Amino acid sequence: MKYLMWDIDGTLILTGGAGKDAMINVIKDYYFLDAFDFTSSLAGRTDSDIIKSVVTRLRGRCSSAEAAGLLIRYHMELPKQLPLHKGRVLKNVEKTLAYFAQPGSKYLNCLLTGNTRTGSQEKLAYYGLDKYFSFDHSVFGEVSEKREELARIAFSRFFLMHNQIFSPEQMLFIGDTPNDVKCAHSIGARCLVVLDGSGYKRENFEACQPWKILDHLPDEPQELEKLFDEA
Repeated sequence: MKYLMWDIDGTLILTGGAGKDAMINVIKDYYFLDAFDFTSSLAGRTDSDIIKSVVTRLRGRCSSAEAAGLLIRYHMELPKQLPLHKGRVLKNVEKTLAYFAQPGSKYLNCLLTGNTRTGSQEKLAYYGLDKYFSFDHSVFGEVSEKREELARIAFSRFFLMHNQIFSPEQMLFIGDTPNDVKCAHSIGARCLVVLDGSGYKRENFEACQPWKILDHLPDEPQELEKLFDEA
């Protein structure tokens, strides 16, 4: 078995800013702020890292209890925001996920995302994609603030599941940011970059050197499988 470690935002879907607005609303409400916005990009970061940096900026420090409380409120706000934004599933995503989710496939659709598990389920269920994934084989953003640590945790799980006969070549990361590439490289795995929903251009990936870069997922999922098999 080989594991496809999919990112969510910018790779599978675009929510039109629903997640960002949900978090902004929660922060404004929690801290009684008239206005709030993020000072840096959220792309490729974990929700736990975003929360910690925001709270530290506002309060000088961030306790685990405070971060957990904000995430609970975020999980309540996100379902309200998703229908209010013009999001979409990116090109050829659903047919690709359905293809690799077929019985007998040698690939398993998993998630390695900065989203929390609950946030991932909310987003994917809203767009009808949750049924294609094994959540039990996935790693989510509440586990660690550091994206690279998520990759190490995923690898350790698979290593133990396969009785210590497992290599990083059996994991393939699919994402849209340099952070996704760095995450894969932290365990010696490959990363396929898909630009369709990315805020980055090809030249932005020169320094991190992903395995392959595609403008969008192929029209025929078999072409992607062939690409994976040839590596």
